[in-house]
Amino acid sequence: MGEIAPRVVTAKDKDFCHNLRKYFREFTEVTGIHGLRYVSEKRSRTEKVIWVIILLISLGGCIYMIYEVLDKYNKSPVVVSFATEDTPLYQIAFPAVTICPESKYSREKFNYSGVYSKLVEEESVTIDERRKFDYLSMLCDDSPDNVATTQNFGNEFYEIIHKMKLNQSELFPLCIFDNKFTECDRIFTPIFIDEGICYSFNIQGAHEIFRDHVYNFKDYYKVSNNSEKYFDPEFGYRPSAGVHTYPRRALRSGADSAFGIFFNYDTADTDFNCKNFLQGFRVLIHNSSNVPRVSEHYFRIPFDKVVVAAMEPVLVVTSQNVRGFRPEKRKCFMRNERFLKHFLYYSQPNCMLECLTNYTLAKCGCVQFYMPRDNSTLICGPNSEQCTENAESEMQIKDLEYRISGRSLCDCKPTCTNMKYNVETSHSDFYFKEYFKVHNEFNLGDGGHWSVLQLYFKDEQFMTMERNELYGISDLISNLGGLLGLFTGFSLVTMAEIIYFCSLRVVYNRRLYGLWSGPN
Repeated sequence: MGEIAPRVVTAKDKDFCHNLRKYFREFTEVTGIHGLRYVSEKRSRTEKVIWVIILLISLGGCIYMIYEVLDKYNKSPVVVSFATEDTPLYQIAFPAVTICPESKYSREKFNYSGVYSKLVEEESVTIDERRKFDYLSMLCDDSPDNVATTQNFGNEFYEIIHKMKLNQSELFPLCIFDNKFTECDRIFTPIFIDEGICYSFNIQGAHEIFRDHVYNFKDYYKVSNNSEKYFDPEFGYRPSAGVHTYPRRALRSGADSAFGIFFNYDTADTDFNCKNFLQGFRVLIHNSSNVPRVSEHYFRIPFDKVVVAAMEPVLVVTSQNVRGFRPEKRKCFMRNERFLKHFLYYSQPNCMLECLTNYTLAKCGCVQFYMPRDNSTLICGPNSEQCTENAESEMQIKDLEYRISGRSLCDCKPTCTNMKYNVETSHSDFYFKEYFKVHNEFNLGDGGHWSVLQLYFKDEQFMTMERNELYGISDLISNLGGLLGLFTGFSLVTMAEIIYFCSLRVVYNRRLYGLWSGPN
């Protein structure tokens, strides 16, 4: 093969290189980029090498810092910070207050311990006794394993438990709200949750929490007001809502405006074969649109005590700009954004309950009595108790493993507008017998216990947290421009200079001087 002849450098090539160096030197004399002129000056090679190294270090530092800013923006584009203004108390709803007695039934209506003893001793019991025992054992902590029934239950479960329940008007004879005395059963509604039959104040109705196919027993979750007309959990009260609306507003702060509840308990209803040594009442303060799980979060009302609970709202809202982000970026869901099979609107607690319901149904073929279900889904009986406990434990472990690996089993993010209530409690002795005897109120027997709960807000205003963009467009441009200016002196004018020298100046140099690089 023949050899390729080397390219001969012509005078034209030399002229082009000369003109290019001259043109570049002309640019460096006017540009704002730091240090560039020292590279193009007619100086020693050592000086030029030093300045090239300095420029490369500056450029490398600039690129690294810009990468860090963009990486932070991509990974965490949302920051939660304090809002610029306090939120007045009257703009938020008073929390839902759910109360569960530790005693699950009236001993006047059924004797759980008596049937328990008969079954342990292998004595005969009637069909009715056995049926009531099986149903009630789902609410009790302790039941004999060797006598567990193998069958699952239908809707009759709720009817039997309802007939054996404690008398609501005797449990809570008196309430004080908005400085007015009222009968508690007028403002509390019964609900079926994980602790059996409990009673809730200011909760939303079943038609505002559950979808139409979800079974709801009788008038449980029944409220007399339709909150949808006046209240949206995501945006708060509508302009048409007045002072006295539903859910009830948080009107005033301070102990003198406390929500007071008097508890009355008959010791004869205590059954240690059903519940353990901790007696009294469980209380949960929660958002009115959430189904409470009192077995997980609660504080206790002991017998013969006055419990004072000071509440502080914790409200997290989301700015309009962040609402346009994908849920994966903002790390929250809007109320209507994620579909739930059993619940009308999305919330994190309801999502977790639905996830557990679906997992339990797939694992055991039935669900717990407190889980949302349709008429065709069976309630797990005592013989399935181990299966349901294992299902919940498995789901929690699996969900944790998913989250550690960056995934999610349930995908139950917080709501973008999220209201919680921090509660501080204190208690003292309640000398109810001495007080009631002096005032000749109530016929007190030797087996009765009285307790009082007082709930109030600490302050008239509270600090709100807000999800905002970490960098808006102007912030991002300012950050990137600041870094470019700090490390290199680069600016928008510099960009205009580069474009000008590469285009318009070349054209007009040809017109004026006949040479693209300008006059010699």
